[in-house]
Amino acid sequence: MPETFTAWDCHTHIFGPWSSYPLPPAPVYLPDPAPFEALLNLHKNLGIGHGVLVQGAPYGADHSALLAALEQSQGRYRGVAVVGPDVDDATLAQLHAAGVRGARVGMMRHLASGFDAGRLRAVAQRVARYNWHLQIHASLEDTVATLKHTADWGVPCVVDHMGRTPADQNTEAPMFQDFLALLQSSQAWVKVSGADRISTLAPDYEDALPVMRALLDAVPERAIWGSDWPHVNQSVRPQAARLLQLFERACGDPALAHAILVDNPVRLYD
Repeated sequence: MPETFTAWDCHTHIFGPWSSYPLPPAPVYLPDPAPFEALLNLHKNLGIGHGVLVQGAPYGADHSALLAALEQSQGRYRGVAVVGPDVDDATLAQLHAAGVRGARVGMMRHLASGFDAGRLRAVAQRVARYNWHLQIHASLEDTVATLKHTADWGVPCVVDHMGRTPADQNTEAPMFQDFLALLQSSQAWVKVSGADRISTLAPDYEDALPVMRALLDAVPERAIWGSDWPHVNQSVRPQAARLLQLFERACGDPALAHAILVDNPVRLYD
């Protein structure tokens, strides 16, 4: 288990309570309530003291729930916003002051339109002055395409959920090897998270271990971990404690686990 209350969970979402933070009409998906208080309780039970709140797609550009949670955390949590190229300067300044340190660009084709280099670069140009990173959620193919473009932009790029690399894919496959090479030769970071999203072997997700280990070997200094709580759009919801144990097995070394759970997030999230 991580050192008590120094570890970071770098990928979570919050939703509700609906009485205070309702969803807009026709959200892209309808999550169950998952308020910040429930996340705090989970993290207390896991011995985790810091976290990253990623703006949930159903909320769109309404960051009210995220901003309230960041204020409540008194600096222990950071945020990742969802903003477009047309976001105004006042909004960016407000988000940054509250603790936001990144902009997420979703490219999964069931939620968005896929890879769009022009839009991605426009967002990068807007957030660069705040030293934010781009956070991308995309298929492996679109992840590789993105990293080919972002390498020389001067903005770090954080890849969600291991680039959604299928766990049943051979780690020697050309596309995955391209992914590893791009991670090593750019400012890219990777979240060794979402084992349940790439695995076909619930509830233990053993088949995700080779992908996890390959990524940890490739960029141990730029890897972070997240639970992905509350596991939206999953037919079988994993246990966060089990995902954390799987990550520690993938590390195989307490020093490496400490670097990824503590040292790396501190550098990335200021």
